[in-house]
Amino acid sequence: MNGRIELYKEHFSCDTKTVVTLGALSAETFLYSTGVEAVRIKNDKGYAVILPYMGQMVWDMEFFGHRGTMRTIYDAPMPCKVTYGESYGCFLMHCGLSAIGNPTAEDNHLPHGELPIAPYQQAYILFGEDEKGKYIAVSGDYEHKRCYEYNYVFTPECRLYEGTGVMEITAHFENRKDLPLEYFYLCHINYRPVDGGRLFYTAKHKDIKAHHEVPAGYPKEKETNAYLARLDADASVMDVIDSKTQSYAPEIVFTCKYFADDEGNAHTMQLLPDGYASYASHRPEELPLGIRWISRTEDEDALGMILPSTAEHLGYKYCKKMGYERTLAKGESITYHMTTGILPPDAAEAMKKKINDLNK
Repeated sequence: MNGRIELYKEHFSCDTKTVVTLGALSAETFLYSTGVEAVRIKNDKGYAVILPYMGQMVWDMEFFGHRGTMRTIYDAPMPCKVTYGESYGCFLMHCGLSAIGNPTAEDNHLPHGELPIAPYQQAYILFGEDEKGKYIAVSGDYEHKRCYEYNYVFTPECRLYEGTGVMEITAHFENRKDLPLEYFYLCHINYRPVDGGRLFYTAKHKDIKAHHEVPAGYPKEKETNAYLARLDADASVMDVIDSKTQSYAPEIVFTCKYFADDEGNAHTMQLLPDGYASYASHRPEELPLGIRWISRTEDEDALGMILPSTAEHLGYKYCKKMGYERTLAKGESITYHMTTGILPPDAAEAMKKKINDLNK
């Protein structure tokens, strides 16, 4: 039996409340001390925390005792008013649809568009059982309306099954405007890098481009530019995570062209020194570009090892120039699919072998 439980802001409080239990699965609501509403979905391996009314961000996650979320200056999500930068520290956020990336001087959009902190009009918990087993999920509807410009509904979902450390993420949206919807989409997944970890992925080193965007005068400008020169000569030097020999201050962004396995999935993994792994998969047929974002400063430590995307991160004007825009006609909809989470050692070793075999 499948079910849906509507959420209402007035039901959230500082006291944690269990809303539904299904086998080893459960969902509970609570309020951060900052006033931001949250839902924690749990199984027998760990949990994920979703912010149902602020972008439906996955704020935090931990499975098999491994907390995967980037390190940040924020201990709890702050109520953002203009941009996600007012509280940047989530594990995953949806980006787009009117634009993605950092705006240039020629652009007039917010960083990564309206979706990261979109105020959802509806939020709900889903639960039930399908061919994969019992599941629990958080979803919602964000209606983006602008007279003469936009009328679309964006419906993401974060789904968790029993017995796994991997979440299934979908991004579904429908154009309800009597004009074509021009859009860009990026799924921003922010893992924590671990020194001694190693990256494995279904992309060739020759198909990875490092963008040279170090701000002039930045304290680590010289070190990061020197490291970029090494990356230009050999992209594989990034594959072993090492803060002593690498420089990602304030950040380095890459564009990667992935290839898929026989089932249409591309794979990315940070194999940790203890045998566990941070993992993500996406479908290049849906999201053809893999953006990689790594930032390692005193305040931020993030390994965006794969941000599945329809376009690069360089703002609306650039994306239009490159022809990255996509459109949906009135009444049309589309769904993008990702999976991400933590793999235990046996699954991580099997994925390592699979990726290596695919790269031969």
